[in-house]
Amino acid sequence: PDVPAVPVWVDTRTGNPDPFITRVGIAPEVDFTSFQASRLSLDQINDPQLGGPAGNADGDATSNLSEFLSQTEPNDAGSFLVTARQLNISTREMVGTGDDVLIGGFIVSGTTPKQVILRGIGPSLADLGVNGVLQDPTLDLRDGTGSLLFSNDDWRETQEDAIAASGLQPNDDRESAILATLDPGAYTAVLQGSNATTGNALVEAYDLDPTPASQFANISTRGLVGTGDAVLIGGLIISNEASAQANIVVRALGPSLGASGVVGALQDPTLELRDGNGTLLAFNDDWRESQGGIIGSTGLGPTDDREAAIFAHLASGAYTAIVQGKDGTTGVGLVEAYNIP
Repeated sequence: PDVPAVPVWVDTRTGNPDPFITRVGIAPEVDFTSFQASRLSLDQINDPQLGGPAGNADGDATSNLSEFLSQTEPNDAGSFLVTARQLNISTREMVGTGDDVLIGGFIVSGTTPKQVILRGIGPSLADLGVNGVLQDPTLDLRDGTGSLLFSNDDWRETQEDAIAASGLQPNDDRESAILATLDPGAYTAVLQGSNATTGNALVEAYDLDPTPASQFANISTRGLVGTGDAVLIGGLIISNEASAQANIVVRALGPSLGASGVVGALQDPTLELRDGNGTLLAFNDDWRESQGGIIGSTGLGPTDDREAAIFAHLASGAYTAIVQGKDGTTGVGLVEAYNIP
């Protein structure tokens, strides 16, 4: 019953297998459907609880979709990938005004509250060689309904002792920070310049309570994508648990933002994924070009074919996703990273 379903050439004139061209073999696993065909039996495929994307054919508490993404064996309970957690995220870009402020979004998944610290960094970027930095960033934290939860201009103003105790206090007193305990849900961090000033800045979210009961499920940042130092740079760190990896989908959106009412959306974003040493791991322009089947199977395929996406297994470490416009074009873009269990 666990013999994989495999393709067989059939003579369409008679409906019988053609003895001269019949081939029995494993189907290429370019998407979840072909993974089902090559790894699962017909009985399993026809039972969604066993063979569907959310099914668990071997009872190892790992979904079939996760087995496909990790390329582990769905009929072997001992074959699974130990998944890591995203511990923090950051995005650097040119902060403007109006629709061009820096907006970072994240989702806390799970069942328990999570303690996080958010930072808005500007002046200290100059020490790292970044030009045109934002001199006085302000930071707002809002919930999924848009309600303001916390606001901060200079980090020492309100939570100085608690933020310093975390060891994550900004280097410059003009920079912003918020420490909060958040229930599961969606949140946005809005970074802008005091008195409508502009410049390059960085927004960060750190997970201070990395327990399996609640995690950063996905993060995103929207802002103005320029050229040179003003491209959109998203960073994430994968936890250093032994033998752990994370299945990550990174997306760069532009045209679909215009359909949502954003003015001046980037029309053709490109996406690079680099490791902590700056080595290029993957590049994508239009998401269907290379990994369309895999990304489509996750349900995270962008709605516009000009948008970019990359799927990767990432070991523990630091990574950056760089969004820029094709041929030096500019506009409002969005970078996202999804952690797929």
